[in-house]
Amino acid sequence: MHAKMKPKAILLLLFIFLASCATTKTFPVSDIVPAAEIKVKQKTNNNDNNEITVKAKYLASPERVKSNATAFVVWLVTEENGIKNLGALYNENGEDSELETVTSFKGSEFFITAEEEPGVSMPQGVEISRVKL
Repeated sequence: MHAKMKPKAILLLLFIFLASCATTKTFPVSDIVPAAEIKVKQKTNNNDNNEITVKAKYLASPERVKSNATAFVVWLVTEENGIKNLGALYNENGEDSELETVTSFKGSEFFITAEEEPGVSMPQGVEISRVKL
């Protein structure tokens, strides 16, 4: 590599590394579902969208939190102060739940509620936990 190219290559690699960094946060222990271990990861992809993954272990079934609840819904508080339904955490094997989604919104805060329907447009159920990024 030519000597003049080294600084440019280093800067390019540093930019790629920083652009691919993800922010991971652990939700605080919930008084409502204290056994649950929940983490959220937010990463900006090459299209400037945000890849969001929420993983939960030991999450009780939603109807144990609120009667008639069918899903735990993950909400994103956007930097523009809007609230977006990202989807529902579904328990796959009786122990682990996961949601993977992509959105154009960048989040400053995430929270989870027990809802009667997973497609609600505004939170109406019991909030189980919240975390700021």
